[in-house]
This record gives sequence, structure tokens and C-alpha cells, in this order.
Amino acid sequence: MNKLTKILASFLILLAACLAAFAWWLGNQKTTITPVAAVEPAPFHTLVIADGAITKGTRIEAKDLKVIDSPRPIPGAYHSIAHVTGRIASGDIPADTLLTEGNLLQGVALQLSDGERAIALPVDEVVGVGNKLDPGDYVDVFVILKQGNPAEKGHARLIASRLRVLAYGTEVIGTIDTSSSTPLNRPQGQTAQVRTAVLATPIEDINSLLLASQNGKLSLALRHPGDAGIASAHLFPSSNLAIAPRTGLNNDEKIMLQSPDNRAFAGVETASWAGEKQKRATPPRSTTASGSSQRTLEVIKGAQREQVRF
Repeated sequence: MNKLTKILASFLILLAACLAAFAWWLGNQKTTITPVAAVEPAPFHTLVIADGAITKGTRIEAKDLKVIDSPRPIPGAYHSIAHVTGRIASGDIPADTLLTEGNLLQGVALQLSDGERAIALPVDEVVGVGNKLDPGDYVDVFVILKQGNPAEKGHARLIASRLRVLAYGTEVIGTIDTSSSTPLNRPQGQTAQVRTAVLATPIEDINSLLLASQNGKLSLALRHPGDAGIASAHLFPSSNLAIAPRTGLNNDEKIMLQSPDNRAFAGVETASWAGEKQKRATPPRSTTASGSSQRTLEVIKGAQREQVRF
């Protein structure tokens, strides 16, 4: 073995020893783990879409809609089915189409069905179910009447069933909800100043609501939207009309007296509405003080029952 070979072998042995020492040193070093910040999942945005095809001019119901989650917000989209329920489609809407203002006719008046009127009632946090009402909800209206000493006289009763909330404070049905927060997560104080609730009311119930708001204290009771039960008004005596119909009406005109619009025009007498005196069934024939006989005709239309003299 020549001298050059010996030098090369010695160098390789020395290099191997250095590599072994370096490997031993690395193996004895403490491993430092740098914590990685947890990545929060991106928030999802609830969007309302058509569950099936909706025909132009159709009043949209909750069963016609569904919600999906979107990783990004979409301008002009609705985030709550309640804000779309009751709206009218401005054109044909295919299934799975995103609902926006462009798909719907605009205006609170378009939310009303035939025979309904929008009426505003005074509310506060207690009357408005703790400010948990939303446009599109259904409520029952109760009134508390106090006459004189509350211990002596007064009562509470239901005066209107299943009325739809069109607006509550500044929130209006059909208005786009720009945030995906639920009513329960509203910032405190946001609805503290609510003073009115606008309800879709059958025209024949408006007189009673107006009397109740002026003579008693109202209370709104929130109900499940699928609960369709209402009071059977025909089981109880009718309130006296404020304006008596004129005499000499023919049979067709007497039947017309029972229409909701005509009954609303006739009004309701405060005393009988408050339960002080209720209209009783009138005998088929009655005699006046002068001795002349009168006949009555009982007209029944739906839940309304009226005794008309002729």
C-alpha cells in the first residue's frame, strides 16, 4: 500500500468519525415544537332557495322553501324563511333558485289576502312577547278590560285568532335580512324602542281591535305557524251593531248585511262588545209597545249569525 492510499484511508476514517459524532449530537438535542394556531372554520351563511318550482303570481308558503349553507354571503339574498313566506312570486321560479328581491313583488299591501287589512297596534316589550316577534309570525290577540275596581269587574278574552305579523317596529316582512343572526342573538336594545306591530287582520275584526286598543290593554300571544285552530265565534252571542240597518230591505239586501265589509261599516257597540249586554236570540214574532207585530229573519253566513227585523 503506497503512501497516498494510506492518507486517503485515514481521511475517510476521520470523516466517518466526525459524521458519527455529529449524528450523536443531533440525537441528543431537545426537540422544540412551535405551537400552530388553530384555524377557525369559515362561517357559513344561511340562504333561502325554492324547494320546488314556483309559478308566477303564487303566494309563497313555508313548504315551498328550504335553506342551504353558503361559505360566502350573497348580496340581495334572504336568510330566513319567515321573511319570504307570504310573498308573491314576480315570475316563474325554478326549483333550487336563490330567492332575492328580484323574484318577489314588493310592498306590504301585497302580503294581504282578500278581505284582509293591515292595522297597526301599540305594543311594548311585554305586549310583544318580550320582543321575540318577527314579521311572518302568527299571533292571537287578547284584551284585558278593567271596569271600576279590578276586584269587582273586568275580564280578559281572545278577540282575534291567528293574525299574521307584517311588520314589527322597523322590521318589515319581505325586507332582506343583511345578517344571518337569529332573533335570539339580536344585540341588546335593538328592539327596545318598538312601539307598533302591523297585523294582517280580517276586516270584520278591525272594529273589535280598535275598541280593545282604546278601552283595554292588548297582549299578543305567539303561536306555531302550523297551528290553524281558531275560535268558533258562532257559539257565542253576536255583539250589537253600532248602526242599525234601515228598514224595508229585501231578502237579498238582508243577506248582504252579513258580508264582512257591511258588518265592519255597521260597527260594534261598545257595551255589548265588552260583555255588559249580549245580543240574545229574538223570538220569531215580537210585539212593540204600540201593539204592532214584527217578524225577524235569522241570517247565517259562515261563523256569523244575525237576527234581522222586517
